[in-house]
Amino acid sequence: MDISGMIKLEDNHPGQEVAIEPNDVITNEVMPKLLAADMVVLVSSLYYYGINAALKAVIDRFYNYNHELHGGKKAITLVSGYGQADAFASLNLYFKQLLEYMRWDKVGEVLAADSWNNQKLAKHVEEAYQLGKTV
Repeated sequence: MDISGMIKLEDNHPGQEVAIEPNDVITNEVMPKLLAADMVVLVSSLYYYGINAALKAVIDRFYNYNHELHGGKKAITLVSGYGQADAFASLNLYFKQLLEYMRWDKVGEVLAADSWNNQKLAKHVEEAYQLGKTV
């Protein structure tokens, strides 16, 4: 068998999880602010019953900072999307599990179902505004 065109990956850290952290905006700007924050507002569009890729990329990077991020923060979730409230079920479960794992206290949420409808969207914007005034 000709293996000249194959790429061989070597595991220099067998049995260990090692993160390779790129030098990027998440590392340089987002994480320092997140570590210093007392409150975290997680904002996403509903994307195939889950969060969007941008927020997922940030959350995936929590791994390297778990000990510093666990506990002591309050959280708000803001999500908009097309569809009825039941379309948000899996996303709500994801946020519930994430916040429980991170030991962050959820102090509010806005789920903007049917955000394509200007009247309903205006109601959700007002709901988010009122929530913001309480913190």
